[in-house]
Amino acid sequence: MYRISIPALIIAFFAEFAADVVIQHTLLLVLAGSALNSDMTPDDFRKAAEIVIATPAFVIGGILFGTATTFGGGYLAARIARSFPYYQGLAMGLLGIAYILYFWQAGAVWLNLLGILTNIPVSIWGAHFAKRHMPAPE
Repeated sequence: MYRISIPALIIAFFAEFAADVVIQHTLLLVLAGSALNSDMTPDDFRKAAEIVIATPAFVIGGILFGTATTFGGGYLAARIARSFPYYQGLAMGLLGIAYILYFWQAGAVWLNLLGILTNIPVSIWGAHFAKRHMPAPE
């Protein structure tokens, strides 16, 4: 039997990715307030968004919510797979690191390094919480 469930990883990764996108857009809209409106040109919108994204509040919010979705991804993968939860958490952490490495140029180096260092432990921590809610093996 395989210890890692590929379907569980695919579902959990895309759920985590979707949650990240929704949370980042919501965070951008909340922090931008009235600075963004429908009358802006695309270039003005991009400039205003870049200013908001560079603020410490957005970075801190992104780190906190990103950590939460990483935890949730490990939890979801382990719950869907129903077996070997720590392997599912490890695999989710490795997928997260692969994603960070693929988009390395897009973010700050310190933020990428933080993501690489915390991704596996946080994913395994989420899988550990999933294990607590799983039935005992027979």
